[in-house]
Amino acid sequence: MVTLSWIELEGASNARDLGGLPAAGGRTRPGVLVRADALDRLTDADVAELAHRRGLAHVVDLRTDGERAERGRGLLEASGVRYSELSVITDEHLTSRQLERARRLEAGGDAAQIMADGYVELLELGAPAFVEALRRIVAPDGAPALVHCSAGKDRTGVLVALLLGAAGVHRSTIVVDYAATHERMEAIVAALSGAQFFQDVATQVPVFFFGARAETMEAFLDELDRDFGGAAGWFAAHGVLDDELAAWRDVLVEPAA
Repeated sequence: MVTLSWIELEGASNARDLGGLPAAGGRTRPGVLVRADALDRLTDADVAELAHRRGLAHVVDLRTDGERAERGRGLLEASGVRYSELSVITDEHLTSRQLERARRLEAGGDAAQIMADGYVELLELGAPAFVEALRRIVAPDGAPALVHCSAGKDRTGVLVALLLGAAGVHRSTIVVDYAATHERMEAIVAALSGAQFFQDVATQVPVFFFGARAETMEAFLDELDRDFGGAAGWFAAHGVLDDELAAWRDVLVEPAA
């Protein structure tokens, strides 16, 4: 059974430490990689928890330029944490992707496969951002790192799946971690409801697309395995060297005693 390490914050609902997960040859180290939804609503207490108690050094922000302009960084910015702003997609494509998903679902498509296809598309559109994220996290002072987008589900979900998979985390664990976001979706949607970018698509996209279901990640990983032989193969196909992947595994995975 996989136990997830939730970080209970006042201003974010989907934060968890990705330590303690079973991986080839050991387990992931606590305090190295955190995933979350948007951080702009963090309180002083949240900043103290992340930046001071947990020693967060680096935030990888996968949002679009428009999302950042509208919501900002919030209180965490003043803590001295370093930021890497790596947009996965443009504002225009963020909206068009959601509407295309809705059209396919209305035409009778399988919801999990539609979502998985969208994640495969992110692999192409977001390749530069995902590769750069790995390189910046594995660089000196690149961790402890927190990766986030707005909901902490799609863009963050794809990057986390790649990072965990490349480090040898078991496939079933990657699925469990992804699906855990589903139980926090009500709070995430409530937090995003005031954002213009969210309102632009919420009225046209079925509520399902704000969920995170295991079958979606399963279908995505099937395609990743088929096309690239897994996450490490995807990174290698996009220019990441074996030494860089080995360094990432050394950073994230603590060998079994």
